Amino acid sequence: MAQLEACPGCRALLPATDGPTHRYIGASAACWGLYTALHSGGEPPLLPQHPGQPSPQAIQSVAVHLLVLYGVLAQGVEPQNALWIRQQALSERRQPKLHRFTWLSPPDFAGTITIADIVSQPTPAARTAHVRRYLDSVWNVWDAAHRPTIAAWYDRFVLDRR
Repeated sequence: MAQLEACPGCRALLPATDGPTHRYIGASAACWGLYTALHSGGEPPLLPQHPGQPSPQAIQSVAVHLLVLYGVLAQGVEPQNALWIRQQALSERRQPKLHRFTWLSPPDFAGTITIADIVSQPTPAARTAHVRRYLDSVWNVWDAAHRPTIAAWYDRFVLDRR
């Protein structure tokens, strides 16, 4: 039986394994392997559960993913407009994007749905339904911990076109 280890990002218990990881999000090799197998590349939409350590890349990545979640789940923006939210958030309109956002202390992800929960679903339809529960679960813990900051960023960097 394989030894289990907790992913440092989402705390999912997964078989300990060697392998590639993402350079700044803080997922275990096993968790990153599940994620990449499920999504086959592209920009990962599930990163806020793996905030990594404070660095310019991690700060910006978490902020932009949270702004998309805020826009779609709290403000009712249609999911197909997620790219628009990202583009607005990273626009160089008034200030360089490098120091636009600050580190948000990650919330406790205990009890949230993880990538392992999604992958374990038996059918594509069940996995799709679980992704929505995952997004709600992760958003709820970030929202409880940092909603005023996320809302202010959204107003300033997504909605304000000055």
